[in-house]
Amino acid sequence: MGEHDIARLYRGRSMSEMTPNRKALRDCVIITVVLAMVFTSWPALDLFVSGLFFADIHGFWIARISAVQTLRELVWGLIILVFCVALIALIFSRIFRTTAPVLNKVWEVVVLTYLLGPILLVDAVLKSFWGRARPANVAEFGGSQPFTPPVVMSDQCVDNCSFVSGEGSGATAMLISVLLITRNMAPGRYTQLVTHIVIVMATLGLTLRILMGRHFLSDTLFAMLFVTLIALGLLQLKRYRSLRLF
Repeated sequence: MGEHDIARLYRGRSMSEMTPNRKALRDCVIITVVLAMVFTSWPALDLFVSGLFFADIHGFWIARISAVQTLRELVWGLIILVFCVALIALIFSRIFRTTAPVLNKVWEVVVLTYLLGPILLVDAVLKSFWGRARPANVAEFGGSQPFTPPVVMSDQCVDNCSFVSGEGSGATAMLISVLLITRNMAPGRYTQLVTHIVIVMATLGLTLRILMGRHFLSDTLFAMLFVTLIALGLLQLKRYRSLRLF
């Protein structure tokens, strides 16, 4: 067998050993790069999408509907609840050593995903320092601040800014957490039902902020991607490689 045959065999073996999680990580990186290029080339795409939900007289009128506000608060409550449950379960497993080893790892990944994603990267770093004004505050929608593309740092906002969506990142972390839990435990009677409910709630959490004029489309998409990249990155660590997400 020649060197080329050995190299071909090695490459084939490497591809066959690529796990679904690793493939998803690769695809997520590619999607992130492509979207960055798209929004850099066509930043007005954000204005177009937000403009679909803006009226000259009533502004972002969906934000004024009380049922929408209630629904948004419900989603936010579920995001926090999932994190608290995972944190309590992790602490409980450390004290009493009673949960299954695989679930111990799941709790660790869930808590780390929340801490590194929505809390650290999104809230503490990007939303505090990126400086992008929210849709409702830009001149195109009746505000006083200029519109800036998502991948360009700005000084139009001091704190709690638009890039990226905090609730979008939280909804993504919530969905990833539930998928990790349900896919790494014995299938239960209500596993699929719970998963479907969380998918619906996460989708609402991702879209409501766009409809309400609080975030651009790119804010939400990049929030999803950043948190997913963090979770998939954690799953590449030796301790967590056995866990299933995709």
